[in-house]
Amino acid sequence: MRVRLLDRPGALGLVASRIGAVGGDIVAIDILERVSGVAIDEFVVELAGDELVELLRREVHEVDGAEVETIRALELPSAWESGQADWDEE
Repeated sequence: MRVRLLDRPGALGLVASRIGAVGGDIVAIDILERVSGVAIDEFVVELAGDELVELLRREVHEVDGAEVETIRALELPSAWESGQADWDEE
């Protein structure tokens, strides 16, 4: 999920709180851009079901100055899901 929000202290925490309010588990955050008081952040969120996607979008929009730009589903490899992924670098 890519979110545009005001770049101010606590804004990221408010968005994270809204994600948690729908039972979302944040597994990664990437701050993509910070320009002129606006940040664009990308979250990887695990949800219990697809039916929660629109609720998640509405919850994030409740944060003052936050707007969901995009939400897309990711297909995780079976090794990732089972915890058997090999992270060794060669």
